[in-house]
Amino acid sequence: MKDVEPTYDQATDTLKAIWRGHPSASAVTNAKGVTVFFDPETNEVLGYQIKNFTAYYEANKQSDGSYDVHLPTRVPVNLEEEMDFDEEQLRSGVRIAEFY
Repeated sequence: MKDVEPTYDQATDTLKAIWRGHPSASAVTNAKGVTVFFDPETNEVLGYQIKNFTAYYEANKQSDGSYDVHLPTRVPVNLEEEMDFDEEQLRSGVRIAEFY
């Protein structure tokens, strides 16, 4: 995970962390509501966004108040067939961001 502190917008309840911009970035959202922005040419992850962050935090918080965001290192190439991150992809290349 890149060393970027996520920003939280209370008005929209959205958490966002972008470590590299791209003029034509693509995005895909997994079943937990994490939207991953990626380079459409290399499929490299550029950042993420979580709408309804309060609910996400409640569902994913640890006993010490921290939470994790699991991201693939690259978004699947076959987006038409695979619009979600499955367990195999998460195990094959995971970036875990832990926040307190």
